[in-house]
Amino acid sequence: MSETLEYLQLFARFPLALRRFLQRTVTLDEARRTVRDRMQTRDARFLRIVERGIYAHPHSPYLRLLTHAGCEMGDLRALVTRMGVDGALQALRAQGVYVTFDELRGRKPIVRNGLTLAVTPRDFDNPLARRDFAITTGGSSGLAMGVNQNLDLLADETPFRRLMLEAHGMFGYPIVLWGHVLPGASMRGLFMYARMGLRVDTWFAPRPWRDSTHWMKYGLAATYMIACLRAAGTGVPFPRVVTLDRAEVVARHVRRLLDGHSRCLLFSGVSTALRVCLAAKDLGFDLAGCSLLVAGEPVTTAKARQMGEVGATVIPTYGVVEAGMVGYGCAKPADVTDVHLQSDALALFTHPHRIEPSGVTVPAFNVTTLLDTASKLLLNVQIDDYGDVEERACGCELDAAGYHTHVRQIRSYSKLVGEGITLMGDEIVPILEEVLPARFGGSSLDYQLVEEEDDRGFTRLHLAISPRVSIRNEQEVIDVMHDALRRSSPAGDLVRSVWQAAGAIQITRQEPMVTATGKVLPLHIPRRSAERA
Repeated sequence: MSETLEYLQLFARFPLALRRFLQRTVTLDEARRTVRDRMQTRDARFLRIVERGIYAHPHSPYLRLLTHAGCEMGDLRALVTRMGVDGALQALRAQGVYVTFDELRGRKPIVRNGLTLAVTPRDFDNPLARRDFAITTGGSSGLAMGVNQNLDLLADETPFRRLMLEAHGMFGYPIVLWGHVLPGASMRGLFMYARMGLRVDTWFAPRPWRDSTHWMKYGLAATYMIACLRAAGTGVPFPRVVTLDRAEVVARHVRRLLDGHSRCLLFSGVSTALRVCLAAKDLGFDLAGCSLLVAGEPVTTAKARQMGEVGATVIPTYGVVEAGMVGYGCAKPADVTDVHLQSDALALFTHPHRIEPSGVTVPAFNVTTLLDTASKLLLNVQIDDYGDVEERACGCELDAAGYHTHVRQIRSYSKLVGEGITLMGDEIVPILEEVLPARFGGSSLDYQLVEEEDDRGFTRLHLAISPRVSIRNEQEVIDVMHDALRRSSPAGDLVRSVWQAAGAIQITRQEPMVTATGKVLPLHIPRRSAERA
């Protein structure tokens, strides 16, 4: 089936799916009751999903892994009865029942103890879930990886967001969004706010609609969905373009809302939210009463400090496109990175992972979906993030609802992050190792991209180029990188647009940094992250 036909079918089904989605409004009592019931049925729901979504599908790669490990459905039931879902998942991991991030994306075959499976991303689609619309993740060649979103999943995630707003005292106050239109994920929030009966006051889009070779495809899709939402009486605003260099427009708007309502919520990327705070500081007013619900990159101490200088408070989020929302910020956090795991929807534990060829070992997250509405069916999928996981009673609303697992100090070992936009390492590595050497000379060892935080708190990407390489015009190097990203995929083009507008890439003439074992990596992992492991 062609991609165009698939999209037409999605759009044809969308109005009916939206009516179903908006039939009920999620109240605080309903959110608490839903989460309580799901917490009490985690084991049973996991077994039901595995039985219907894996054992009933002969071509499932998970079924091959489970069978190879000698685990039939009856064995799995007994294991969960004895150890609970979390203990059972770790026992399965020890028996080779897991999938790496590269395997999930179809970049590498699954190889386990004599078993070899060639896989594609669609092999991990959840056969139990509906498709209402699609969000894409980055892809280095051909079509980007599609992650089919469904409104049933957003309905299941809405209670968690409702409780988060309650925990931070933000329910019912004006909401401002400064985020990307498709293929970005901003529309997920619009749908959930609509299901809670909330109206988004203003939507600012940091990227011009036509600043993409794919603008017609995604622009039409976004316009159609917004029109459907507005026809349903949700009051969703059409996005207004405010580019990154005009953060003062957003700052002034937030200040006006605070003057009229005392509090408001700004949902944005980490770096874009920081731009708003710095603009407010330059304009000479504070943003006390504004909560910044931030996503897209890790919150750091420096960024949080500068946001706090104008009175704003930070609510971190952590999501994975393939898994949905993973965590929302704690209202009584251990540190600024502290989020509550959505443990009624996901199981998560850490497993030591050695990053080759650097030799660094990190506690990598292994994730399993516990909702049958999840777009991807994940069973012990080792995503490319790592951090600290702990059980702690903090006393906030999310803790009272049963969310006792906290995840902190979240970092990625294969992504670059800048201006709230992430790019997979395998997308940029060919540019560093092939495109730039072919154009400017040198070898793959002469170019390296390093992610660092500057003195203003912005995440910058430093392109280290060996002094041995003769570069007449450094801006030309950056232009070549932008052009290669533009041609890579829709998601890569989005990255290019944002990084270009923000001036995120800076060149330093120095020898690329080496690891403790003397190796030069195209993407350098900052030592501060390695020391945590």
